[in-house]
Amino acid sequence: MSAENMAANAPRGDRSVRTRITMTVLPRLGLFLIVALPATYLAVRAAPSPRVALPAGLAVLGAAVLVVAGLAVWRAAGRTTRRVERLGTALREATAADLGRRMPVPPRPRDGDEVDRLAAAVNRTLDRLERAVEYERRFASDASHELRTPLTGLRTRIEFALADHEENDPWQTLRDVLKDADRIQAIVEDLHMLSLLDTGHRPRRDLVDLSALTSAVLSASPTRVPVCTDIALGVAVQGDPVQLRALVTNLLTNAERHAKSAVSITVAAGDGAAVLEVTDDGGGIAPADRERVFMRFTRLDTARSRDRGGTGLGLSIARDIASAHDGRLRIEDPVNGQGARLVLRLPLAAERASITS
Repeated sequence: MSAENMAANAPRGDRSVRTRITMTVLPRLGLFLIVALPATYLAVRAAPSPRVALPAGLAVLGAAVLVVAGLAVWRAAGRTTRRVERLGTALREATAADLGRRMPVPPRPRDGDEVDRLAAAVNRTLDRLERAVEYERRFASDASHELRTPLTGLRTRIEFALADHEENDPWQTLRDVLKDADRIQAIVEDLHMLSLLDTGHRPRRDLVDLSALTSAVLSASPTRVPVCTDIALGVAVQGDPVQLRALVTNLLTNAERHAKSAVSITVAAGDGAAVLEVTDDGGGIAPADRERVFMRFTRLDTARSRDRGGTGLGLSIARDIASAHDGRLRIEDPVNGQGARLVLRLPLAAERASITS
């Protein structure tokens, strides 16, 4: 024990800071302070004489405690900083081409510290981002496919007319070309409406007479089958009249396209909601498919195909508009067991409509 300082290696398996401080008085040698660190044993002679051992020992002990506390804080801060830096690196390296990287977290993040909870939050954000990017990829692919079909038809008709202009009826060719152009325009307009809805901006909150708006849509939309109506007067909602008109138009168009012989529309108020029901007597929609039909560019079968003139976006737009107006659009069981029944519920306005439609 005659040496002033001693050092020895210790195992390094545990990276956490564990320190033991021992103070002892050795005969004729004075006071020694022994500090045990994870990697080192350090013995410091604090006082040469027992008479000054206690004051000197307390002073050295205080200094040692400060040093050890500082070392512990430094090591803990260093570990936390390195973990946060790894999180930052993962976020910087996340690209649209590779969103699969995730940060390691405990099975139950609540059992970890703040950095573990931050890593779990980062992983959840990356999950949502990956789903959104994949959705946009599919949407872009579907949109290009939907536009390619009428554009190909348009080009083919023009090429045939130019190749055999003597036998082709130019007026019929123009009518066919106009039909393809109408379909392209319908798809573009629906895509534009979806882009507006996807911004998340709240629609206008005008007082809208849903009854009058529905009647106006019926008057402006000639149908191939009879439409039975039961429209209560003055059913009012708060919303954007342009978007609500598009919603009603899409529901009517969808029902008319798939009906066999008739469509029915009812507008009523009850339980604090304005209720619009559109029913057709077509083939109906199976319960398992009642959510899938609201996905963009979804067609369940050949009966609901693009040959009928649809863009595959109408019901998706209708539901997005309903959601933007704090409402719900669902497919429910038809009353008579046949066809499809779409039910729109919107919050009823506190006052009766003085007429915006």
